[in-house]
Amino acid sequence: MIEGGHQTLKVPIPCIISVAPTSIPARRPSLSGSIQSRQAQIETYTLDHISLNPEAVGLAGSPTVVAKAVNIEHTRPPVTMLSGKNFEETSSKLVRIFDEPAKPVSASAKKAPAAGPPASAESTEAASSKPPRVDFRQGASGILTWIEVPGGVIAQSSLELLNPARKLADQLNTTITSVLIGENVTALAPQVIAHGADEVIVVNHPRLKEYLILPFASVIEQVAKERRPEIALFGATTSGRELAPRLASRLRAGVTADCTILKIGEFVNKRLKSTFYPCLEAIRPTYGESKLATIIGFWCPQMATARPGTFALLPPDPNRKGKITEFHPQLHEKDFVVEILQTDRKEVGGQSLFSAEIIISGGRPCGELDDFKLIKDLVQALQEQGIKADWGASRQAVDHGYAPYSRQVGQTGKTVRPKVYVAVAISGAIQHTCGIKDSGKIIAINTDAQSSIFNSSDYGIVGDYLQVVPALIEKVKSGFTFGLKAAHKQRLIPA
Repeated sequence: MIEGGHQTLKVPIPCIISVAPTSIPARRPSLSGSIQSRQAQIETYTLDHISLNPEAVGLAGSPTVVAKAVNIEHTRPPVTMLSGKNFEETSSKLVRIFDEPAKPVSASAKKAPAAGPPASAESTEAASSKPPRVDFRQGASGILTWIEVPGGVIAQSSLELLNPARKLADQLNTTITSVLIGENVTALAPQVIAHGADEVIVVNHPRLKEYLILPFASVIEQVAKERRPEIALFGATTSGRELAPRLASRLRAGVTADCTILKIGEFVNKRLKSTFYPCLEAIRPTYGESKLATIIGFWCPQMATARPGTFALLPPDPNRKGKITEFHPQLHEKDFVVEILQTDRKEVGGQSLFSAEIIISGGRPCGELDDFKLIKDLVQALQEQGIKADWGASRQAVDHGYAPYSRQVGQTGKTVRPKVYVAVAISGAIQHTCGIKDSGKIIAINTDAQSSIFNSSDYGIVGDYLQVVPALIEKVKSGFTFGLKAAHKQRLIPA
């Protein structure tokens, strides 16, 4: 699975293959197999068997540490369930909710933000008695980012990454160097500079036209060892999630995955009686999106992947000046043992999901019942009313082939924040809801009144996809736009 489609690969044996959880049904064990498994001898390997130093594993061997974890405050009010004698009446209730003008908030109802407790003498004393600062970077400097180019087009996640990278670089008084790998990709470098990079290292080679983990890891490893960046950032895309840990292993660095906040901070190491500064504070949701964990690494480059859609895209500045440098890496035949036989890219990126005002997403039943036809018809009806609308899908719908990966919304897909999000026949797994939690209003439609999706929604409708969505389409054709204002008339339906 790649961004926007799939590839067919030729891999030498022996090999390791990872499989998406829902792509293949589990095989039921036979009676004889169950009996034999009880008598099976399990061979156990220890650190001695693999000649690994005990100091290289566990907490002692970890290049990162969890500095703190705080609870995530959920402010969305309880769901309002809508019902009626029929779906026409239910959809009419939804229309009235969105068509009613917002009630003004009175001055007395506005609450001032709660002030935190005053700093105590003890906390002030603790801050003043902090161990001396130590710069652990050992000469490493600068921020390195990887610019992903699926299908010859720069991935938006790579450009989004330049937003936090720019803020980090300005705070550290350093520069951003972006690595652009492919065939004839030099023409894309000015776009990267316009979005915030100071230098673009361009690697052009016919064998690097399509992303492959081994040669790309080797190329970026060579760049990193030559430039010695203090921070390296990657988009948490399919390729980025694979490339970053492979590179971290080669550079003996730690990597924090799926971050939503990146900032510079410090860490007090009580054992060494030192305050490490400046540290990259890589902050990510964890424990089922209930906490935010701050993770710090002490080996450069400090590495992190950022969740796509989390950071706003910086406005491009075409007048911005930057440096374009050609880099000629050493390519090794052993890195090309995997051969790409075919690339099937249905669409590149699904970038319009990031700018859509309303997203209609469907779950697996929408694919099984009509191959997402009603979902797309609702989007088309909204577009004809001049609304910036687009469609998405759950992971299960993508895994079963009803939608391309570029349409997947959720933790392992795209994080979106439209003004209105409509989840149709989606169960509400935490991996999906964490990708939509910043939406303005969330509407859930599901046949199961106990579905988890209602716990993360503003409005809920219990009903069948084939009955509720046609009723909504008719309302939209009559002028209902979920409270959104039309920008201009359009008719554009993504395939």
